[in-house]
Amino acid sequence: MWAHDLSTYDSILDLPFNIPFYGSHVSLFTILMTVSTIIYTRLNQQMTAATNPSMKYVMYLMPIMFLGIFNNYSAGLSYYYFLANMITFGQTYLFKLFVDEKAIHARIQENKKKQVKKSKFQERLEKMAKERGMKR
Repeated sequence: MWAHDLSTYDSILDLPFNIPFYGSHVSLFTILMTVSTIIYTRLNQQMTAATNPSMKYVMYLMPIMFLGIFNNYSAGLSYYYFLANMITFGQTYLFKLFVDEKAIHARIQENKKKQVKKSKFQERLEKMAKERGMKR
């Protein structure tokens, strides 16, 4: 691979000028980490429907900030985040491949219709609460 030493940044392009908060080089692991984190954020927001609209943009801003921060850090850190995202993508794909969501949803709906039997402890708590309410 292009990174021979993970204890320093992995420069694939040296810039003839310095960009404030970014540096004078381009690190490929940092770019890969940023892109994979943005993709992960997008997939995660699609799976969770109830998302606060104002937080949606913050979640996309964070990887962009990490691009500037991690560009000058060691390549090992960016590589770790990138690899963790790739493993998460693989796990998500395998879960979707082997888990039948429609069957699980149908079973949840079926279980919602069943009468829930109260435990003896719960019955005693409700009885004590009623007695306490009558004394007032």
